Amino acid sequence: MSKKFAFVCFGIFFPSYLFASEILFKNGDAYIAEEVSEEPGYILLSWKEKRYKVPRSELQRVDPRKKGPDSSYRYSEFKLTDGTQLKGILIEKKENKLILKTELGFVELDRYKILSHNFEDIPSESPIIPEKYLLETSKQIEWRIGFFGSGYYSWGPWGRTFPITYGGGVFLERDTNSKFWFYGVSSEASIGKGKNGSLSIWSQSAYLGRYYGNSSPYWLLGAGFSNLIRTGDEKVSAANPDLIFEFGWNWQTESRSSIRVGIRSQCSIEEGSNFCRSGLRFSWGFAI
Repeated sequence: MSKKFAFVCFGIFFPSYLFASEILFKNGDAYIAEEVSEEPGYILLSWKEKRYKVPRSELQRVDPRKKGPDSSYRYSEFKLTDGTQLKGILIEKKENKLILKTELGFVELDRYKILSHNFEDIPSESPIIPEKYLLETSKQIEWRIGFFGSGYYSWGPWGRTFPITYGGGVFLERDTNSKFWFYGVSSEASIGKGKNGSLSIWSQSAYLGRYYGNSSPYWLLGAGFSNLIRTGDEKVSAANPDLIFEFGWNWQTESRSSIRVGIRSQCSIEEGSNFCRSGLRFSWGFAI
């Protein structure tokens, strides 16, 4: 009982970040990480609830004297127009200035005094440990549920009858065991107005896709069916198979949400004239 009590008290009064270390890569990116263990050719570390294995050849140093919660920053060196060399941690990038934390304190640099760097190329975001160092056991297979909105332009004869359709829906998707691959199902309702009536579409689809990093292009291929209801002089209803292709840009947030903006093309195979449309789609999925 006393041992359990001591363990609980230890966890309360001595947070895990007291045993953290600074991991400095050779490119200047630095991370305060926990559970750092050193092996002859690499180090293992835990950062933002994920485990990484980094070759020693990629690192400049491991400093156990620097503590804190999981965080990241960038060491930078600048040569100024007067010949001065400044080294420090880049704290903030403003419109025309940089703020550095040096050994002597905080320094504000005017962009026009920086000789060694193109100001526009200096990154302002905090670094993230590259995915290539992620351990297989840390690659989480996640479910996401979300919503989307879309607007389409119709092609061919349908473009003259119902040129614009728009709508929205929900989706459920999951990461696969293979890195960056995902699959899912979606349901969408959309409508369009024409000269001689209106069009209502209810689409169900399954898809497989891939992205390439936390902020990267993505694509997906899918198939399903749509129920088309046309109203005008008379009401006509039909269920047709669909083919889908979509590509665009994917953002993975720290909260594990997935935000996508893409161009989507969808064709309903119909006798006489296929109903094909293309347009923009915005989707936001939340990890569950």
